[in-house]
Amino acid sequence: MTNNENYQISLTTKALVPVNDPIYRTKVLDETGEYMLSKTCRQLLEEACIRELSTFNGSIAAVRKMFPYKQLTPLVISRSQAIIAFPTSSPNDYSCAWIFSSHVHTSHTLATVDPTSMLIYFKDGTFIPVKLSYYSLEKKLARAAVIRNYCLESPVVLA
Repeated sequence: MTNNENYQISLTTKALVPVNDPIYRTKVLDETGEYMLSKTCRQLLEEACIRELSTFNGSIAAVRKMFPYKQLTPLVISRSQAIIAFPTSSPNDYSCAWIFSSHVHTSHTLATVDPTSMLIYFKDGTFIPVKLSYYSLEKKLARAAVIRNYCLESPVVLA
């Protein structure tokens, strides 16, 4: 695990996980490795949205206007690249992680340990534990897929 304060969310980002550390605030899981950053998940997401000429709140508001997702709304970070992330809990919770749906391969319940825990497996074989029920995770993945399809099928029209 390395420190890369210049890290930017991209197509290779798999997850942003908050950490409880005096220096680092976020663990980034990326196809290129794992990084510890002093920025919060929210700060990283906001920076990524701004690079796409949007904001975190603006992206959430737009998704809520287009789709009936009023809570735990997926975030469109880049419409042109269909980079979509969804929160594991309320974005206002300190423990909220963000999962980038295009990297999710499958999930397995940890019911023998805790029925509200899951392992999310990514396409590259890595995985992370999350505090979600199977039903909740499937619902979040389905929502993200609907939005991703919309992004891919509806070209951006420039006036």
